[in-house]
Parts: sequence; structure tokens; C-alpha cells
Amino acid sequence: MSISISSNRRVAVVTGAAGGLGEAFALRLATGGHELVLTDRAPCHELASRIESAGGRATTLACDLANPSSVERFAAHVLEQVGRVDVLVNNAAFMPMAPLASITAALWRQIMTVNADAPFLLAQAFSVGMIERRWGRIVNLASSTVWGPPPGMSAYASSKMAVIGLTRALAAELGAHGITVNAISPGLTRHAGSAANLPGEAFDAVRARQFIPRTEVPDDLTGALAFLASDDARFITGQVLNVDGGGFGF
Repeated sequence: MSISISSNRRVAVVTGAAGGLGEAFALRLATGGHELVLTDRAPCHELASRIESAGGRATTLACDLANPSSVERFAAHVLEQVGRVDVLVNNAAFMPMAPLASITAALWRQIMTVNADAPFLLAQAFSVGMIERRWGRIVNLASSTVWGPPPGMSAYASSKMAVIGLTRALAAELGAHGITVNAISPGLTRHAGSAANLPGEAFDAVRARQFIPRTEVPDDLTGALAFLASDDARFITGQVLNVDGGGFGF
């Protein structure tokens, strides 16, 4: 994807930015002129260099979303180094497939910590400044698995339903302060990570259930994110936007 940077200097934090959806989200926000703060378990330096080579601005900061103390330190470092956050994209997720009988309490807790606790803590930290400025956008990533969970996804689907509840609750609490909170619910999306961890038959099965009969890719989701992060979405909050080719609920 080529980058042509515009002149908007709002600051956007994107978690899980090293690849897949997070990388696509970061590049789309960069084209809209956002200054990016990128974090992931894997290094984001190559992505930051691409953005800066195109005239944008990007900072990379480490954060272990499975560790609440690390999340709190990350938020403090962002505010110390960058000064503000206008758009928060809670994209990162932990998605192990495991049958019910094999899910330990520790695994359940890890899934919930990464997928639900971290978005809560980041929204809590960054919404303070959004309230002061009376403008903010929080976009969470839900999942089509909440509408039709396949076997082995009970913990993950539960965590993503928690994200939907968090989205609704934050929207109610922050709406009077000029902050919108929405969620994007993608279908099964092919990128390097998902292609390496899932059999081709999984993509075939999902594609066969969609109204748009092709496999979803990250760029199919970036327009929805750009819209929800914009001024055009100022009267939309507490919503879950299904971006899945019409496949949810099947």
C-alpha cells in the first residue's frame, strides 16, 4: 500500500500494529494525517519507517498487553512522549483455539486480560485527555465469532462479547464529552498470521457463507476505521459495525 500523507495531526494509538489488521489500520490513519503510536509484541520499526519516509510521524513503544502494569506504563509513556491521544484503536487480540475441556483458568484469564482488560485500561487512561479536549474516538475490535462461534472458540468469543459490552458502556459514559466509542466486527480475515495458523478449509467455509463470496483482507476494514475515527462519525456511538461480507449470524 502506498502512502500519501495529508495534514491532520491528531494522534492515534494502534495496538497489534506489527502486521495484519493493525498494520493496515496504521497505514490508513497515516494517509489521513494522523500521528501514529504503534505497539505490538513484535517490533513495529519497519512500519514506522515506512510512515516517516512518506512524510508522516510514528512512534513505537513496547507494551505487553497480557500484563496490566505494562499497559499502565505504556499509557503513561505515550502521554509523556507524545502528549495526547485523540484516537485509540484497540486492535490487538489473543486468539488461541482450544476445546472447552482443555481451557485452564490461566488461559481463560490471559485471553480476557489481552482482549478485554487491556482495551479497558487504555480507554481509561486516554479518555482523560479526550474529555479535557472534548473530542475523542475509541474503536474496539469485536469479532464475527460472537454471532456464530465455531468449536474451540468459547473463551475468545466470550472475550469479544465483553468488548461489545465495554463499547456500549463506554459510549454511554463518554458521549456527553464529545467522545464516540464504537466497535468493528470483522469476519475471518486473511493475512500472514491467520494464513499461517488456520487451514485453507476454514477460509473456504467462511467465504461460502458470505453474501460477498471472497475472502476478507485487511484493506476491507480500513475504510470503516477511517470513518469511525473521523468527524463524519460524530453522531455514531455505541455501535458494532459488521464488516464481514454479510456473513455474520450464519
